[in-house]
Amino acid sequence: MKTAVFLDLDGTLWEWGVVPDSAREAIRRAQANGHKILTNTGRARSEVPDLTYLGLDGFCFAAGAEVIVDGKTIVDEPLGEGRLRAVTRAFDSFGLNYSLESGAGSWICVNDQADYERNLKMVGDTPDPIFHAPRMQDMPADEWGRVHKTFYHGGNPAYEEVAAAMPKGVVLTYLGPGFAEATAEGVNKATAMEAVRSYLGADEWRTMACGDSDNDLTMLRAADVSVAMGNGNDNAKGAATWVTTDIHDDGLLNAFAHFGLL
Repeated sequence: MKTAVFLDLDGTLWEWGVVPDSAREAIRRAQANGHKILTNTGRARSEVPDLTYLGLDGFCFAAGAEVIVDGKTIVDEPLGEGRLRAVTRAFDSFGLNYSLESGAGSWICVNDQADYERNLKMVGDTPDPIFHAPRMQDMPADEWGRVHKTFYHGGNPAYEEVAAAMPKGVVLTYLGPGFAEATAEGVNKATAMEAVRSYLGADEWRTMACGDSDNDLTMLRAADVSVAMGNGNDNAKGAATWVTTDIHDDGLLNAFAHFGLL
């Protein structure tokens, strides 16, 4: 049976946009054996640089809200303008900074200038586009209905308090202290994975998920086999079938070898 492999980006496939040579080798060799390799990231399509050079078979963006396989869009699940505006009102009430993300672009709302400047300094001149995005007031009006997800970054309110303020039909996923993303209910990395599996022919494909953090938990738990990176957090490691080495210590290559893809 062939395997469809789903790779988180940050901390799994790359760090600050740089893909280790061993990961590129793992992808090439696995594809040569007939397996398919796809991304499965919380980042929107507009926030991911051109990955054509990797020759991937598909992309799951925005925590499962947009999925593209073989150049064909098979999932497109925006939040919807009504729910999105309710989420932004909730974030505003807590004084949070947050980003609105669609396939066409990303926009940022800054309620806490000092926190924004701290994050901007943190990313520096890395290729990460999130904190360099244009402001929300510059977002085209028609994009309100196309935004796939929004997430807040920084701030001090308890995650549970913010989650309780979400409107009906929206799920807030914890990403770490001061970080969480809001998506439509029933849309996540696991549903993206199953949509791809169904598209490919469910009975013919095993699923394998690779991740490192809390926003990977749905796919790590749902996959036939799953891998947590050695640099991943304890939750990811606890949810995975197997724990590989660090991203910079041939993590993906060792994982692909362990599960017989090479």
